[in-house]
Amino acid sequence: MKKIKLFIIALLILSSCKNMNFGDINKDPLGPNNPSPKDMLAGGIINFFNNSGRSYLTNPTFYIQWQTQNIYTSEMQYADSPIDWDPWYVQVLSNFKQNIDFIENNRDDAVILSMGDPNNQIGVNKIMMAYVFKFITDIYGDIPFSEALDANNKTPKYDNQIQIYHGIIDMLKEARDMLDPAKGSIEGDIIYNGDVVKWKKLANSLILHAALQLSNVPSETSYAQSEFNDALNNSAGVIESLDDEAWIYFTHNDRALQNPYSRLRRDDYFLSKEFTDALKGMANGSIGSCSPSYNHTPDDRINLLSNNPSDDGNPYSCDFQGGGAKMSGLIWNPDASLPFFTASWVYLDRAEAAARGWTSENFDDMLLNGITKSFESLAAHYDAANYSIYQASGQTYATARVTDANNATYGGATSASEAKLRVIAEEKWVAYFPMGFEGWAQWRRLSNYLQLVPHPQPLNSTGQIPRRYAYPFNEKTFNPEGYAQGKQDLTPQEDLNDSRIPWDQ
Repeated sequence: MKKIKLFIIALLILSSCKNMNFGDINKDPLGPNNPSPKDMLAGGIINFFNNSGRSYLTNPTFYIQWQTQNIYTSEMQYADSPIDWDPWYVQVLSNFKQNIDFIENNRDDAVILSMGDPNNQIGVNKIMMAYVFKFITDIYGDIPFSEALDANNKTPKYDNQIQIYHGIIDMLKEARDMLDPAKGSIEGDIIYNGDVVKWKKLANSLILHAALQLSNVPSETSYAQSEFNDALNNSAGVIESLDDEAWIYFTHNDRALQNPYSRLRRDDYFLSKEFTDALKGMANGSIGSCSPSYNHTPDDRINLLSNNPSDDGNPYSCDFQGGGAKMSGLIWNPDASLPFFTASWVYLDRAEAAARGWTSENFDDMLLNGITKSFESLAAHYDAANYSIYQASGQTYATARVTDANNATYGGATSASEAKLRVIAEEKWVAYFPMGFEGWAQWRRLSNYLQLVPHPQPLNSTGQIPRRYAYPFNEKTFNPEGYAQGKQDLTPQEDLNDSRIPWDQ
């Protein structure tokens, strides 16, 4: 009888549920009652730079032979396995998207206004979102873009990578033009401390970068050249000085803000002999050699990048020779800052554009600035006490490299433009260190000019250096139509890490 009474009571409760207001019963009492735009912006930036682990940090440093593995060598040998993209979609992009929507829907809210002009807040979030989308598509190829952040769409379509690039450039232009320095700074910006003048320069610099990434797609040449020049000539300017550079700063006092390299076991990694040979000016560039560069000029940046500049790294594609140089403790350090976007990268992009005939800028000047700014920026962040020494040695080294670039037969080049692009490829290879994903994207596009020798014992299908990550494992099960579309634009049309993505042709 007791059980029957309880059952009747339960039925009465259930029958009346449709008329009940449960209020806040389903809200997390420990969660925030309202989003904080400044915290969401800072959190998105931190989450992006904080993704650590071999898949999310070091793999590209093996592919472009900056580093080698000492114990767990599968990544160095190109093991082909799906890599999850949730850390970027769920923990980063969704953060920026929700922040944009919240600010847009509450423009007159006093709390939001206290954090800065709504358009300025939205613009910075959009620049970060555009960059992260570029980051992801450069890794995989076609990805969810136009439908990616719709919470109600569990099977978003995969957009064509070239069209994604158009969307990224449009997003950057829209964000840049929203930013108004006259309306003051914003809060939550841990890169530029709310300075929207610098964010506008970053947006233009990213447009240059994105446009140039389309340089190997013949059908996109006219569009890319036009967008490059429009951004270069925009009144907001581009990054040209160390003061305008974007860096992310870490601290050992907060584990969430520690340099991600420092969380890995340092004894498992060495610099490659290929890389240290090039920095020592010992390279010969012949296919099959350990040294892919043609540069014979010693590069003092080795003192900032290596923990033991006199030592060799471990050979990547040759027999072991006993080297033991590692990434410098100036970089592999919980407190060490890492570059997001530097003046060196911008000047090297401008030098490449000049070499390709996209602009009328002086190639020699752009290359000289690209190299010297690399020396200066590294010194300013990792050895400020010796800044003037690196500034002087950078000028000497850069002058020698300009001479190399103007030698039409440099490295076996068959034309003046090829010689210039060889030097550009080599200098970008060094200037992007230690930012593996950016360096990998640049090398893939310029791999005809900097020919790395694959690992002699590869684990992937063709034995070639990876050109992408395989799509996340769950995609083929839960989003089969999108997954099939993504494969269609690969060459060959297989979800492998050595298939080529649309801009990598």
